[in-house]
Amino acid sequence: MGIFEELKVRKGSGELLSLNELTPEKLKTMFIDEGKTDKMISQLFEVKESQITYRRKKFGISIRGSILDDFLMANSEDAKEMNEKIKLQLLDEKNLTMISKAVAHFAFRNGPIEDMHATPNNQLSEEDMKTLNKFMVNRLAYIFKLVIEERWMEFDFLIKSTDRLYGHSWDEAEPDDGETRKIIEMLLKKG
Repeated sequence: MGIFEELKVRKGSGELLSLNELTPEKLKTMFIDEGKTDKMISQLFEVKESQITYRRKKFGISIRGSILDDFLMANSEDAKEMNEKIKLQLLDEKNLTMISKAVAHFAFRNGPIEDMHATPNNQLSEEDMKTLNKFMVNRLAYIFKLVIEERWMEFDFLIKSTDRLYGHSWDEAEPDDGETRKIIEMLLKKG
């Protein structure tokens, strides 16, 4: 059980939570590791959302800062341990929708399909885009579910059976990070 849930249980049993007990460490854990929003935390402590936002900024707790911390850590001797920790946090069934949507945007929506949708002659309607987005997210969700649940035989079958039937005339894959590395390096220079 995480810090947020523990505090929620205490509150549920009638305890009045004090903002004074919200240490920077607890706030960081709830916001970064447990993914709780300022609004959720403010409701827990029965204070204005702006008080939580102010407190978070005061202590330098941000998603960007967390990403940079993780990236910097990856260049240290603790890289393997940090990488495994992130893998375990990320590859959880509760993250299936988030992962699928993010990858669909990265690999599909933020590419040529968006140009086709946004052109003046509107080759793809809003309904077409909704249908395509839903299809992509659901298919990716299935793939990531196989990975998260470590259903490697089923994943192997999917890959090999699809590869045997389709894509033989396509170009070889060329990994494209969408300038992710460049953005991280730029953020590191600013920080």
